[in-house]
Formats: sequence, C-alpha cells, structure tokens
Amino acid sequence: MKTARELWEAVYAAVEAENHFAFYELCDAEMDIRTASQSKIGPKALAGMFTQQRGLYAQLEHTVDGTIESADGSALSVELTLSGVPKGTDERLTWNVVETIRADAGRIVSWHAMLDRAGLVQRIRALQG
Repeated sequence: MKTARELWEAVYAAVEAENHFAFYELCDAEMDIRTASQSKIGPKALAGMFTQQRGLYAQLEHTVDGTIESADGSALSVELTLSGVPKGTDERLTWNVVETIRADAGRIVSWHAMLDRAGLVQRIRALQG
C-alpha cells in the first residue's frame, strides 16, 4: 500500500499532468479537506481546489521546504513555498503553505492545507493598486 508521502506526490503529479481522474484512485470518497477558509469532502472537491488555484495563477510553482512523516507512513506534513503570477498582472507572488495528509488503506483520508490567507490577499490587493 502507498504511504501518505507517495499519495501526496502522486496527487501533485496528477495536478501537473492535469489528470483529475487520478484523484479518485488516490483519495477516499469521504476524504476530509480543510483549508483556512473552507471545508469540503471527496476527491472531486480536491481536484476542483487545484483547478481553481491553477486558474488564478500563471507559472504556478511549488518548492518543498521540509517534511515530517509518521513512522508507519500513514501521515505526512509538508511545508511548501508556492509562487505564481496572478492572472492579469506581471508580478510574482510567493506564499507559504503547510499541508498535512493522512492515509488509510492506501488512500488519502484527509488533506488539510493552511496558509496566511489574509497576508496573501493583502499582497494581491497591493498588486492591483
């Protein structure tokens, strides 16, 4: 069975390949999704969140700054730096996110992603003048 790390990596590979059908194989149907601003359920919702993010930013990139993994491979926490150019601007924004993933029976059962949303909104508003 795949570990939380392997599943997380497979989700990002699916995002890059724009293969949202892979989310149904990687994620439990009742997967709990939480962010700073919303709570959702299921692989379709996770795919939609990534699609929305890609729709807002051009040249979206992520860098892994650090990881913590449980000994049994069932949980993973990843510190990321994300950057992208908001559509309609030519300025790159950078922000930090912590994603915590739990897996059970080879599928993701929870995906929690937290960021400083207020700080990001302030940076976007500053770009808009």
